[in-house]
Amino acid sequence: MLIYFAVILFCLFLSIFKLPKSIENFALLIIAIFLCCGYMTGSDWYNYEQYYTNPDYSKQLAKLEFGYVWVQTFFSKIGVDFWLFHIAAKLLVFYALVSFIRSFNVNIFLFLAFFIPEVGFYLFIDCPFRNLIALGFSFIAFKNLFENKTTNFFIFALIAMCFHLSAVIMIVFYFVYKKNIKTLTVLIISFILYVLAFNVDFLMTNIYIPLTEISSLISERLKNYFLDPRYISEKISLGIFIRLFVLLVLLLFKETIISGDKKRQYVYNLSVIFLLIYPFGVTIKIFNRLSLFIVPFYIMCISYLLSSFTVKVNKYLLYTFFILLYLKQTYSLVTYDYKYVPYTNYINYVVKNEYPDIEYRHQYNPKHSSYKKHISN
Repeated sequence: MLIYFAVILFCLFLSIFKLPKSIENFALLIIAIFLCCGYMTGSDWYNYEQYYTNPDYSKQLAKLEFGYVWVQTFFSKIGVDFWLFHIAAKLLVFYALVSFIRSFNVNIFLFLAFFIPEVGFYLFIDCPFRNLIALGFSFIAFKNLFENKTTNFFIFALIAMCFHLSAVIMIVFYFVYKKNIKTLTVLIISFILYVLAFNVDFLMTNIYIPLTEISSLISERLKNYFLDPRYISEKISLGIFIRLFVLLVLLLFKETIISGDKKRQYVYNLSVIFLLIYPFGVTIKIFNRLSLFIVPFYIMCISYLLSSFTVKVNKYLLYTFFILLYLKQTYSLVTYDYKYVPYTNYINYVVKNEYPDIEYRHQYNPKHSSYKKHISN
């Protein structure tokens, strides 16, 4: 478990210094190897490895998210090993993330220190693979959007949708990212949405169930998430109040955050939208997938806020708050179930020339983890 905290502390330590590009890149490579080369961690890889070795298993995916099926089929047929394909894809997404963040005036290591525990461990270690690839294309799409290359934005957004349907939310973001969102409007909307999000019966009847009636394909894709109680919750967690607190802080310091660069306005708007839709991902877990596309903007907005303070006491207090928050969040994540501990890395097994069979790997973490709340099938 300590290795997960070590990665965060490593990023925080490096964020203090102005590093030469070569050292910065080497440090990023170390982080990438840790995040992208996980072997028996997570759970989704088991299904994806079977899809890869037997494409007939993924026929259902081909009906909506055909982009992934086409790509995996191509690499499978030319003889590329699944784990080389899997790790290479994750490395490319990590590279796309770093390239995107570097296009902003943000400390890359401070960003990663907060991004990794917010969603990075989930994305790269647990790894909802198609969602991750779609997210990679979203970085390219948003970069084009902020450079006023609208056609390119829509092209890459559509490509992302071919890998995961949740990327459709990017089209919605297009219509709001430039708006001058009034603070009073945000407060009113946040009150309505946070109350509405925990009225699950109303949401199921008036929003979620009608979504499944749009088409049989969408119904097949979403119905299990709406019917399975593991993916539904009406509990108001501490995280809800923390996100509301952060929203109030961002609203309070809006002018400080957005001053100096038009991109900051875009980042601020998308981070506010992330906080507004956050509670829906708490009550219906699958809707976490929608907010993933704008989490980077939320983290960048926090980075802008911390770097903009002239009163040191305010900066130190908020630094401490976010560091403690993400250390606590990391502990909660990695001890929740078997997916993260023990950590294994594919490179270690390559060096030893050991390649355990799929069932051994599938059962490794459930058998050896100290955190066995959810045992895989």
